Amino acid sequence: MTKQKVRKTRFTLLDMGDFDAYKAEHVTLTEREQLEDAHKRIVWPIPCYCVLVQHPVLGNVLYDTGIDDEYPLRWPENLLKEYPVRRFRGLKDRLAELGLSVEDIDQIILSHMHFDHAGNLRLFCGTKAGKDIMVQEEEARHGFLLSNIYDCEEIRYRYDGYVRHEFNGLGGISFRLVKGDVKLAEDLELIHLPGHTPGTMGLVVRTEGFGTAVFPSDAVYNAANYGPPAMLPGMCACPKEFGESIEKCRKIAEQEKGVVFFGHDVKDYQTYKKSPEWYE
Repeated sequence: MTKQKVRKTRFTLLDMGDFDAYKAEHVTLTEREQLEDAHKRIVWPIPCYCVLVQHPVLGNVLYDTGIDDEYPLRWPENLLKEYPVRRFRGLKDRLAELGLSVEDIDQIILSHMHFDHAGNLRLFCGTKAGKDIMVQEEEARHGFLLSNIYDCEEIRYRYDGYVRHEFNGLGGISFRLVKGDVKLAEDLELIHLPGHTPGTMGLVVRTEGFGTAVFPSDAVYNAANYGPPAMLPGMCACPKEFGESIEKCRKIAEQEKGVVFFGHDVKDYQTYKKSPEWYE
């Protein structure tokens, strides 16, 4: 097991596969595309990943938990049909290739609570990390309230990004609510990036060799959103805040000569190193 402490902060991307979404959710469509999309929604394949940070003080820090390892059995039927998974790699397998298990994770941070980012919380029931999951207070309020206004016995996807049973009522799971930006260490910081959802939260990792890495999650889906000029997506709780969050990421990256790792960009994702390779 790779449980020994590292001397310097490093991170790796845990590739979770890819699934089909819709283009209008991620970028602003042209007039021609709008006409096409009205007739038949334009499919938009996207990758999915988590980030594992190994820190000399904080230990193994996991940013997001990805798509549920048992999604064929646990996803609502309409979610399986609407967003088919084309390629899948489970979280437990990704950790295992690094010599780790769920018990070796010291801290979990959720960028937000959508099904492709918080799908494996159940794996951490009763573990150290599962008892202290960090999430923005605005995200928890939005996610829990939205997912509990319907009949709780009806397992159906409501097209809002949330799958209730993936985070609600899990024994051995507790949440630590945070507000705004939070500095976990000098080289590890959480940044509030509302827009996609009210409580989307990014991660900033600073390493000695690679430098600054900014992970905005769905606050910046792709290079088209980032611009400049910034391009808003269709799936956006607050367009004004979405634009402001993009500029917040840009400011950090420019000031520190860092790299923004987009949340769901197929082209850029091909250039990222994935586990078991590390950025150090």
